[in-house]
Amino acid sequence: MFRMINPVREYAWGSTTAFSELFGWAASATPRAEIWMGAHPGDPSSLELHDGSAGGAAEVVELPDYLEQTGETPGSFPFLLKVLAAEQPLSIQSHPTQERAQSGFAAEEAAGLARDSPLRSYKDPNSKPELIVALTEFSALCGFRPYAETAAELSELADAVAQARVTPAGVTPAGVRTGESDGAEHLSRLLEQLLRHVLAEDYTSALELLVRSGREQASSAAGEFSALLEADELPGFRARSEALEMLQQVSAAFPQDPGIFVTLLLNRLTLQPGESIYLPAGNLHAYLHGVGVEIMANSDNVLRGGLTSKHLDVDELLSVTDCEVLPVPHCPVEKTDTQLRTEGTPRRTRYQAPFEEFQLELLEFPGEITLDHPGHGIVLCTSGVLAVDSPDSETPRMLTLAPGESAFLPHTSGHRLFSAAHAQAFVATTTILSPDQEHPRP
Repeated sequence: MFRMINPVREYAWGSTTAFSELFGWAASATPRAEIWMGAHPGDPSSLELHDGSAGGAAEVVELPDYLEQTGETPGSFPFLLKVLAAEQPLSIQSHPTQERAQSGFAAEEAAGLARDSPLRSYKDPNSKPELIVALTEFSALCGFRPYAETAAELSELADAVAQARVTPAGVTPAGVRTGESDGAEHLSRLLEQLLRHVLAEDYTSALELLVRSGREQASSAAGEFSALLEADELPGFRARSEALEMLQQVSAAFPQDPGIFVTLLLNRLTLQPGESIYLPAGNLHAYLHGVGVEIMANSDNVLRGGLTSKHLDVDELLSVTDCEVLPVPHCPVEKTDTQLRTEGTPRRTRYQAPFEEFQLELLEFPGEITLDHPGHGIVLCTSGVLAVDSPDSETPRMLTLAPGESAFLPHTSGHRLFSAAHAQAFVATTTILSPDQEHPRP
């Protein structure tokens, strides 16, 4: 086993305080968004191959190089583990199937796009099924919600917008007398069109309108709508407090983005610590706020349609997104019943996402446990202090992990984890499904 040195990626939507508050890290002046743990070529982890206790400096090697030295293909490492901290909303996005990722990657390679080009959609030939477990209260959008719910909300919103623009003096919120501004006209027309598509049970056309054919008008409408939200000019919509809060949060970050209206079409949820969702290919989603442990296939392929300053690939997004009504994809879990636990063992929660690339387990200490997982593994400590013992060998080793630290286990089975006090750790490993088993829709 080896201590990991993990890259911390900074994005505009990240947090300057989350990792300091959770892990006791030094404060950051810039927004830290993700800690990556894995062998992805875009930003791989490194390993300390020995602890330098004999007086020498520890040898450090990147995980892909270590895998190659031990006879493996670095690209075969199946998953990427992250800690994600969102202070602002992430982009509205979908992920491709394996077949689509392979063809998209090949096309961009043939076009000569550099792997690190900001115009690239496919940075590798892999699908990206993922699972996220909340560490703090975590809000997200995922999958298209029932048509009746969306229609009722859009209808109330259209009425509230119409009422907001009617004043005794006939003055619009923008101060324009006698007639409506272009933005106001676009807003009314857009809400009417969206409602028509939803009543026809046609999310495909609603999404296409917002992100492609009507994008310019939707951007103008978003600007008008954001101004109404900022001025608190929608008293008729206050009964929808959950929706109003979400819209205010999104519009404050992206005031002229058509993605504001896409959020109205998606399931909204708030996860409490330990709760989770899983996202197969094609599930349109966006994370809004909070910190979570995220695990996915070893991929960085993201197809974005809004709420971002990054590259948008609207055509590809529309081609891969599942526009059917989908339930909230809460991940099935297997928990050890308190009364059935062996005395002195930690509480275990296994997240049973139906993906062949990984499995994830949460361990809550005090206690000790010997792991029985096959294959490579990563142990991530998220609170307390955790000790990790290597299996019986000629050179037994022990690592102590503090919050935010992790260890790579070349062979997971047989390692012992223990803590005499409260501690929390995630164990990420591989899992094997039958060859004909696919990533199912929730």
